[in-house]
Amino acid sequence: MDRKDAGMGTWSGTVGLFADDDLERTGRAVTYAAPASSVGPGGDTVDCEGRLFLPDGFDASSGKVAHCGVPGVLLLHEYTGLGGYLFRSAAQLVRAGYAVLCADLYGTALRPTDIEQARTCLYPLRNDRALLQLRARAGLDALASVPGVDAGRLLAMGFSLGGGATLELVRAGAPLRGAASMYGYLASSQQVTPGAAHCPVLVHLAGRDHVIPLRDIEPFVREMTDAGVDCRVLLHAGAGHGFCNAAYGTNFNAAASWHCPRTEARAWGDVLRFFAECLED
Repeated sequence: MDRKDAGMGTWSGTVGLFADDDLERTGRAVTYAAPASSVGPGGDTVDCEGRLFLPDGFDASSGKVAHCGVPGVLLLHEYTGLGGYLFRSAAQLVRAGYAVLCADLYGTALRPTDIEQARTCLYPLRNDRALLQLRARAGLDALASVPGVDAGRLLAMGFSLGGGATLELVRAGAPLRGAASMYGYLASSQQVTPGAAHCPVLVHLAGRDHVIPLRDIEPFVREMTDAGVDCRVLLHAGAGHGFCNAAYGTNFNAAASWHCPRTEARAWGDVLRFFAECLED
């Protein structure tokens, strides 16, 4: 795939929810293995395929960038999988100069095409947070291994399920410079690993969220505070779950997800400033 196709300075594709959004023409495929189970080391694995997007100035033929490696962002999907909505978000980060790997939490054998299939894919990871962390960590390791990406300047960001996975990486002490969760799961069976290096965290939440209970905020903040994590929590009172996902549409529905362009714009401004701060030497 040539540099023009591998890069992603703009995004003009369909913003879809599911993984059948012309993946073969979107980004560069990155294949890697991830644990199939959280029980015991060295067990079975699943084949994963993420999509890599590169900023301007990245020489895709040599895997190098002028002067130094570029910082990388691990971008983690919602329960619907790798859809156009995620690639639209990747474009925001690419324009800011990041290499972005849209990681695959489910594996190539699970590509949901409707809501019921997506829920079936979701439940094993939602109910096994250790496995969710291992899947996300496999994606982070794959990003770190991309030639030209600076493995010492890695960030993570996720939406809903992916936001929860991002927080699991933080709890496990993954080698990140910063992490941003957008309406991600807060409660977890996994607590912060004592003594691990925990990066700064930015959490954006919705006041009308039908997935993430507001009652989870206080225990989460206490967990981060007790662990000494630099954690910022922002609550958008009038927004709902999925406020960054244009595929949901903008019609209000208290029992469903919907897109809020104004909230999305504000949240993205916060994320880009936060990531820049995290990379300051």
